Formats: sequence, C-alpha cells, structure tokens
Amino acid sequence: MRILITGATGFVGRNLVPALASNHELYLLVRDLSKTIQYFSDKVACIVLDENWKAAVKASNPEIVIHLASYLTSSDDALVIDNLLDSNIVFGTHLLNALSSTNLQYFINTGTFAEYLSNNPSAPEPAYLYAASKTAFRSILQYYQAIIGFKTINVIPYTIYGGKDSQRKLMDIIYDSLDAKQTTQMSPGDQMLDFIHVDDVVNFYMHLIDCISVFKNNYSEIHLGTGIGSSPRMVAKLLEDLTGSVANINWGGIAYRKRDTMHSVVIANQASDYFEWQPQISLKAGIKIYLDQKQ
Repeated sequence: MRILITGATGFVGRNLVPALASNHELYLLVRDLSKTIQYFSDKVACIVLDENWKAAVKASNPEIVIHLASYLTSSDDALVIDNLLDSNIVFGTHLLNALSSTNLQYFINTGTFAEYLSNNPSAPEPAYLYAASKTAFRSILQYYQAIIGFKTINVIPYTIYGGKDSQRKLMDIIYDSLDAKQTTQMSPGDQMLDFIHVDDVVNFYMHLIDCISVFKNNYSEIHLGTGIGSSPRMVAKLLEDLTGSVANINWGGIAYRKRDTMHSVVIANQASDYFEWQPQISLKAGIKIYLDQKQ
C-alpha cells in the first residue's frame, strides 16, 4: 500500500514508521528533513513542507493517509492559540486540499481521549482547547470526505507510554521523581487513566492497515486502550515496587485543572468490532519494558 504519514518524527510515528516500512511504500510529510533522516536514515521517501509540498503530495498519490501530526499542549492561554489552530486545523485542511484528485481511499485521523471529558464515546466533550481543536477538525474532514470520496477512520488513543519520545510524559515525570532530592509537585493523582504501551499502539496500526478493507462505512471511530483504569498513584507504586526506590512526589501540590479528565478508560475494545486484535502488554509488563529501556 502507498501510505502518507504526517507526524512521523513524533512519539507514535517514530515507533510506527520502522514497523510499516518493510511492507509498504511510505511517504513522510515532514518539516525537518535532518531529524527525519536521523531517525529513519534516508531509506524512506520524504516530502518536505516547502512551497512545493502540495504538488509532491498529489504526485505520491497515497491510498492511505495516517495523520499523526499535532500540536499538543494542556495550556489554553493566548500564546498557544495560533499554534493550536495552525497545526491542528489549518495544516490538516491544506493537507486535505492537496489530496484532492488523488486515489485516496482511507484517511486515518488521530484524535485524543481528552475530547471525551465525561468518558462517553458517543458524545464528544472537549476537556481542553487542544482537544477542542481536534474535535473541530472533524467537520472539515467530513467536508473533504464528501468531495474526495475516501473513508475516515478516527483513532482515539488513550494514555500512551513507553518507547522513546522527545517530550516528557506522565510516566517519565514519575520515574524522574524516584529517589530524587527535589520533591515533584503533582495533582492529587487519583484520575483513572487507561495506559496503553506504544508497542501495542504500533501493533494496532499494523493490524488496522492489514485489515483496512473491512471498513465499509464513511466514518468509523476506534477508542484505543486496554479497558483497564490505573491512577498516577498506582503507576508510582508499581515503579517503586519494581525499582526498590521511593517516588518523591507531593500529591496534591498542584490542583486539578478546571476540566481535568478524571475518568478516561476505554469502555470496550472497539477494534474487535472490525478485526481480531487485543492489547497484549499489561501495565506491569509495560513498565518493566520501560525500565529496561532506561538502562
């Protein structure tokens, strides 16, 4: 399959591209060519976001787009508005425009569990401005779907951890607090989150691509998680037990945000509605992998 991927140098992309490269014809739409070559050598075709990128996208004529690119922030102040709109709405709209007159069959979009503040998968309710920008993009996606004729698969990942990432995530913050001299200030840590290992996420996308012909509807949505909730405090306890260290955290040192997601757990394995797939890595096993990679 000819697959165009945005956000290839991000967290999921860095892990997904090598897994897909051996069996598919990949095109990576990137801002920084040197970073892309650093991660994947020069064996994957790249389209650089310059003045000619739209023509290059048309020429690549992808059958599938995996849209991972996103500007992620928990902030909602005036300083981030332009970046959020440009990355999460404007860029995606230009991409869809560039895909006109191609043979695109499937557009795999990436949402966020923060679009569902009440944990109701049938009723989006963005918790943060970032989540609102992801929800807003859906209307534009629906418009271009009607024009171009592709099918949309909207993937909603939950709390991904493991692997390598340039941005510190919740797991990293807790890990860095182990036996630390300086106390880490955190919220009370009682949110129930669905932690899914990045290796399971990659495995899901590989199955999704292999079984993509089963998606017959114009729009399908899959919430991607394990269905098991764990709190940050529980994660800290697992890290302590597995390392013999103590997390130096002041739980409650930071108040919850006004619209924090307090219960974000996949209700059912929606992937199984379309093809046979189950996450394989338990939280404890995933943390062991995470710790091994820290060595």
